[in-house]
Amino acid sequence: MDPQYDIYFAGEILDGHEPTAVRSALASLFKADDATLDKLFSGKRMLIKRGCDKATALKYKLAMENAGANPVIHQAGAPDEKAAPAPPPAAEKTMTAAEKIAALASAPDEGAYRADTPTETQTTGEPDDNGAMLAPAGADVLKPEERPVTEAVEVDTSGLAVDETAQRLSETPPPPPPAPDTQHLSMGEVGEPIPILDKGEPPAAPSTDHLDLSPSGTDFSDCAGPDPEAPELDLSAMEMAPPGSDVLEEQYRDREKPPAPDTGHLSLED
Repeated sequence: MDPQYDIYFAGEILDGHEPTAVRSALASLFKADDATLDKLFSGKRMLIKRGCDKATALKYKLAMENAGANPVIHQAGAPDEKAAPAPPPAAEKTMTAAEKIAALASAPDEGAYRADTPTETQTTGEPDDNGAMLAPAGADVLKPEERPVTEAVEVDTSGLAVDETAQRLSETPPPPPPAPDTQHLSMGEVGEPIPILDKGEPPAAPSTDHLDLSPSGTDFSDCAGPDPEAPELDLSAMEMAPPGSDVLEEQYRDREKPPAPDTGHLSLED
């Protein structure tokens, strides 16, 4: 049978930790009130956990050391003069946190105040006080009846065939063009002008020596071109009406407006 261990705390604080900070950390770790903390820091060795295995004892040790407290771990059954006797189970009444710690420590491993690490009830797959439990490492999350079932689909591939000659799926691309022939080219000396970049001399300005200006007021009518000739129009289909003839036909003339009616015999009554 594997040895069992009891975990005690005598109020000893690890170096580099402030007592106030350690007290606050243990209050949060064990969910303890001020009365319980006063007992834990009274200087007497107080039982925290009874009869746990080595793995659980190491978890309590690590959690308490992270809080700055120095736990005392003693093998169960070995003589220990400094160990405080376990208090008797409390009666059924409203108990303080200190009384709960003492009662649970003296009980047959039904769970004491736990640190923020898994206990043996959680690692062995047994439900805790809240009815929750952790499955063993590597266990399936879903049960077989909870897993979705994927039915295989039969695909008809009778109309498909694989080309045994490894024929390309696309046409063969044309070969790249050959490199240009540069055998007729040569490199010039450093600083030598490039002939094709020589723009040559600019064209000479035209000579205007034979030109002169006319005096002011000179008539340039002799420079004008001849008058344009009148176009030849065919007027054989047109004729002149006799003098006094009506220009407009009857249907296009203005008609005389009728005279206004005589209203001299009409009068307005008062």
